[in-house]
Amino acid sequence: MEILAPAGSPAALKAAIEAGADSVYLGSSWNARLRARNITAENKKN
Repeated sequence: MEILAPAGSPAALKAAIEAGADSVYLGSSWNARLRARNITAENKKN
């Protein structure tokens, strides 16, 4: 298993490395989840 952590600042990068992250992705103005529709209790199908 690989641990991937977000790092949007130098402090977050340092924290991710110190916490043992195997990989780190750096933030930008593009966000793939920005307009995503998340699963909620109301729309979850069993």
